[in-house]
Amino acid sequence: MLEALRGQPKRLRQPTSSLQQQQDAAVKLRAQIIKDPGNPNLHLELATTLHGLDQLHPDGGRRIPEAERAYREAIRLTSPRAGIGLYTNLGALLMGSGRIDACLTALQTGIALAHEHKLTDSNLYCGALFNLGKAWGMQGKGAEAAEAYGQAIEASRGLHGSTYTKALASLKTVTPDQLAEMQQAVSFLARASSGAEDDKADKKRRRRRRSKAADADMEQKWGFLTELDAADQSWLHFALYSAYQSQREYDKAWNHLAEANQLQRSLVSYDSQHDAMLFQVMQQVFPRSADPTSSDAFDLLLSGAAGCPSTSPIFVVGMPRSGSTLVEHILSSHPQAHGAGEDTAFAPLIPDLLHLLEGKGHFQDIRDLGKQYVDNMQGRIPPSRANATHVVDKMLRNVWNVGYISMMLPKSCIIQVVRHPMDTVLSCFAQPFEGRGTPWAWDLQDIAKESLMVDQISHHWSQVFPGRVLQMPYERIVADLESAARDMLHHCGLPWDESVLKFHQTQRTVQTASLAQVRQRLYNTSVGKWKLYQSYMQPAADLLDPMVKRYEEEYAVFFSNPGKSIKDEL
Repeated sequence: MLEALRGQPKRLRQPTSSLQQQQDAAVKLRAQIIKDPGNPNLHLELATTLHGLDQLHPDGGRRIPEAERAYREAIRLTSPRAGIGLYTNLGALLMGSGRIDACLTALQTGIALAHEHKLTDSNLYCGALFNLGKAWGMQGKGAEAAEAYGQAIEASRGLHGSTYTKALASLKTVTPDQLAEMQQAVSFLARASSGAEDDKADKKRRRRRRSKAADADMEQKWGFLTELDAADQSWLHFALYSAYQSQREYDKAWNHLAEANQLQRSLVSYDSQHDAMLFQVMQQVFPRSADPTSSDAFDLLLSGAAGCPSTSPIFVVGMPRSGSTLVEHILSSHPQAHGAGEDTAFAPLIPDLLHLLEGKGHFQDIRDLGKQYVDNMQGRIPPSRANATHVVDKMLRNVWNVGYISMMLPKSCIIQVVRHPMDTVLSCFAQPFEGRGTPWAWDLQDIAKESLMVDQISHHWSQVFPGRVLQMPYERIVADLESAARDMLHHCGLPWDESVLKFHQTQRTVQTASLAQVRQRLYNTSVGKWKLYQSYMQPAADLLDPMVKRYEEEYAVFFSNPGKSIKDEL
């Protein structure tokens, strides 16, 4: 029996009531569909329930086929006019599973139905255009994406504020007219907000000073934005940050970036002490390295003796915005490696592993869990990549799970991507994460604390599992791609292949915020970018000073040789 860890603290478990309720709802809906198979509403409700489960509680995409069937059955049973929203939802589901060609077909069908039935003034139509832009972008088709986003802006202006602001923020470049439009919209929202806070006497004084006709015009043009919540308003400020930064007006850019994050931060409750407590638990569960001479169950577990011996898994872990998508794309350009993105199949297995570690199973059960993970991930390899022997799992938070990975999959490859701490902070602060489990990303000090936590975790794993995790600095990849790629492939047991040097030519779906960068040759413009905003970033710099000094000393050679710019040939 596995009693080696009995009595020791385990990872804190997340509440499962909402998950269980949704799973129960799906069971009930399946039973209702059996009794009433011709009811489109039941099929739609099952589809949206499974779709929501996949988003909030990922399980490796196992619910997606059933959700897709339910959407398609609802479409079959309902009128074409009502199918617009169904096709939009189906497109979003397919986008999330990486089936972009099928996603585009669904979205374009919904858009065509909207035109046919003269429903282009609906929120669903606006949303379909916006998702169409996202889908084109995920395929690396920038011109098509920009056109779709432009259509979404035009369709949603005056109608659907959320789509309007997100579409503007998604543009890679903005025209002078679009910049002026965003400035006017932000000015209106600021005035509307201050007006709501003024007392009646102040309002009367301001009314006397302002032109009633001008106010009426502004209200008519921008009144549709007043119902936006703070998150949707923030997209306008993220868009203006990007626009002003491209014009090198860094003070204006930062002002809008700070406002965007303040709006987002007002909606979340985050306490860094929660992660600090989890780290203490992790240190207690994995207090030391394995003794290779010991036959004690604890040492055997740490050494991976009970795990699945597959060499197929490759885990890319670390902080968001550290260069992890670039590393995944480089590895996935190898003919024997397939990139599976962030929808890991590992995390759902941890409760089962903890159950075994409490002494309620046998060594063989751990091996079986590891094989279950390997089979799940290899099942995601498309027919076009049939020669792939390795699968890249880029769930960054698996940095917490290195101990469990080492028990369950002792021969797997783990690469942690690291980057200058201040560049990482800026990149996280500048990225409007959406539904990615990053509640710490809206405050400079919170981001700095998360960076320190991940650094502590990494140091702990280096003590418990020396040599297990390859640390790969982003700056090294930029300075010397071939050397970095050779080391990564060697660490993963893959032979050298020149195709990894042409990663930007690899045609694969990218679903993260870095999708534009990995379509380009390497560039060094993001190295040291934080210095453009150094005076504003002091709250993070004060916390990270020792970590920054250590990083710059350890990887000094890559800062002195920053590599080629985007205009240079690889």
